Amino acid sequence: MKVTTTRFLAQSAIALGLSVALAGCNRAEEAPVQPEEPAAAVAPAAADAPATAPDPSADVIEAPPADAPAPSPAVASLGAVTVSQDELQRFLGALPQAQREALTQDRVVLEQWLRSRLADKALVAQARQQGWHEKPEIRAAAQEAEAQIILRTYLQSVSVPGPEYPSEQELQAAYEANQAQFHVPARYRVSQIFLAASEGDAKAVASATKEAQAFVKQLREDQADFAALAAEHSDDQASAARGGDTGYLPLAQLVPGLRAVVAKLEPGQVSDPVAQPAGVHILKLVDAREATVRPLTQVRGALTEALRAQRQQDAARAYLAGMLDADTVSVDGKVLSSSLDAMQQTAGN
Repeated sequence: MKVTTTRFLAQSAIALGLSVALAGCNRAEEAPVQPEEPAAAVAPAAADAPATAPDPSADVIEAPPADAPAPSPAVASLGAVTVSQDELQRFLGALPQAQREALTQDRVVLEQWLRSRLADKALVAQARQQGWHEKPEIRAAAQEAEAQIILRTYLQSVSVPGPEYPSEQELQAAYEANQAQFHVPARYRVSQIFLAASEGDAKAVASATKEAQAFVKQLREDQADFAALAAEHSDDQASAARGGDTGYLPLAQLVPGLRAVVAKLEPGQVSDPVAQPAGVHILKLVDAREATVRPLTQVRGALTEALRAQRQQDAARAYLAGMLDADTVSVDGKVLSSSLDAMQQTAGN
């Protein structure tokens, strides 16, 4: 017996499909890089194929049609497998601007991508040479992947907002409604002298504390140069190289045990020695900046992009809903039950 679905089920189907259909449709604003976090690991470069190995792609390269445009120069090659200038430019052009600029300025990472791309293409050529792409399950997966690409790109084309969106009024309203997202916390520029001493070593802690107290006396009474002392005596090499300067940081990025100390300092003031599990700190507040909200001029681009992405997602959802509403959707309960029973029997074997 066939059962007509309700509008509720139709909308559920839309929601289920959107996670795939809208993948890649919009790009979120990149989160600001945190100063103390390490750079993203780069996948290891693929090893070059031995010089004596047979070229896996030699039998799968077809001659271009006579009227085909001349191929662009190869940027990198592995045997007969190449990455062309056009392919590289398409890859870079698809990246967000910030990532594209960073990658074009880092030749090492870019060359690693080229090597990885060559390895991928050589492996695909080798698999094709062995007829791997003719396997039924591979054909089915390829057809599904093609369908998803068509679905995503077509849905993009029919749901893209007009160039006039958002208007200045809509942009201003969205900015005012999302002030919390543009909040910049108070930031503190702190310099430090750090004397390493594990808290489990009482003798080392006592020695470091005594030395720190002597430095504080020099700084307060003798007006000693903080940067000079930090450069000569601090065990934190990164900040010592900058005269102890750690840059502007919100309290949340400071060691928890130092936050309350920094919050109470006035610009130019030096703290008492502060013992922490790894050692003893002497802190100087160089400058403090109050919490602010980024002005619209700074976030206009990201906000415009976010609004357009949301509008496109809403339009895509409405487009799919309209297709479902245009005709009666029915489910054959008998065939569905039979399919589920067959799956359960297969899983039980």
